Amino acid sequence: MQANNEKQFMINEGIPRLLMRFAGPALVGMLANALYNIVDRIFVGHATGALGIAAIAVSFPCMLLFISVGFLVGTGSASRISILMGERRISRAEQTLGNALSLALILGLALWFGSRLMFGHILRLSGASDTVYPMASSYLSTVLFGVVFSIVSFTLSAQIRACGSPVYAMGSQIVGAAVNIVLDALLVLRFEMGVEGAAIATVISQAISAVWAISYFWLPRAALRLRARYMLQLDRGTIARIFVVGVPSCLVNLNFVLVHGMITYTSNKYGGDLAVSATGIFVSLDSLLFMPAVAIADACQPIVGYNYGAGRIERAIAAARTGMFVTTAFYIASFIAIMSGAEFLVMMFNSTDEELITTTARAIRFGNACIPVMGVSLVASSFLQGLGMGREGMMLAIIKFGVFLWIPLLILPQHFGVYGTWGSFPISDASGAVASGLFMLHAIKKTRDKLAPAQIPNP
Repeated sequence: MQANNEKQFMINEGIPRLLMRFAGPALVGMLANALYNIVDRIFVGHATGALGIAAIAVSFPCMLLFISVGFLVGTGSASRISILMGERRISRAEQTLGNALSLALILGLALWFGSRLMFGHILRLSGASDTVYPMASSYLSTVLFGVVFSIVSFTLSAQIRACGSPVYAMGSQIVGAAVNIVLDALLVLRFEMGVEGAAIATVISQAISAVWAISYFWLPRAALRLRARYMLQLDRGTIARIFVVGVPSCLVNLNFVLVHGMITYTSNKYGGDLAVSATGIFVSLDSLLFMPAVAIADACQPIVGYNYGAGRIERAIAAARTGMFVTTAFYIASFIAIMSGAEFLVMMFNSTDEELITTTARAIRFGNACIPVMGVSLVASSFLQGLGMGREGMMLAIIKFGVFLWIPLLILPQHFGVYGTWGSFPISDASGAVASGLFMLHAIKKTRDKLAPAQIPNP
């Protein structure tokens, strides 16, 4: 009965209310997830200064790699689950759920093994100087023990949202973040364990978050069940569909791995350890401040997928249109706040180093000069994922992050130093918004033409 009510809600509820129902818990969950790394930097920044922040910053590309795999499995399976539930094909949705969890475990273990062998090279490529390397090595070598927990938690949270239970997904991330904050305060400040204490706190909190997420599928109210037979019997077709939709999101985040490594490398090359610390704070604030817009965009995906599966394309389009309006309004407000109060934001991480505060504030203003248009890119990507258009999503990801970001990132620092590094982001934001808008219009036309012969009524 509960599952049937969820289905009716997805199809008949007003778009703004439905969007807020998904976006609210997703926002809290994303903020909680972002706190894993941000809280580490805040505690370490106050305990060890700019050097500790730089150590975590050069470790972050490797951690983004874990998130990329989580996006691959989580986004790919959640999109498929949303469509299958819209089509009332519950057994196939449960097959996708079980196959996806097994895939997350396999990829997580493979990634852990590979990262253990390569993390020293990753740190050097990310711009770790001889001064920063010992601290960064201590942090990353410990964090790697949580890679499987991180991927499983991220994957299952996306699937729980696709099942129509965003509040429970939020709870998984809140519990993990709360444990991380408490342990950070205890290990970093109380026992003065520095970056290693922050890493231990992260691993324990990720494990607890993964256990919380996996327990959902045994609750009586769960829309789907996690069945052992689907975990043990991998289906090629199901895995292929997960990859088709999930690869674009994975590529975007893999690109962030390379981009973050590149910006920390060029920051160190042209500005030294201080610039690396500034870049680390800049990235942390971005992930924290813009989570509401990301949550709104992500909330569009299950709504679009479910209604597309039910044959209600106009309702799916309305969800994307509403999402784009809200995200754009939020980014305009964020732009005003950043330009007027960057120094205050930086002081959350360190309030005594005037040079660090000034340099980081400058980086934040340069890097966020074109954020008012970013909502278009976010919602367009979620819209394509919701429709199951993996090929189009991949093409858009390549254009936005493989062309519009990398070209200025490779050229501008050679002429403008670290300012060229930070200035690459507004160029990418503006160009990516134009491309995303065109891709979205094409997807709408293609989907309408496909459904037109059936003359499916829309609300």
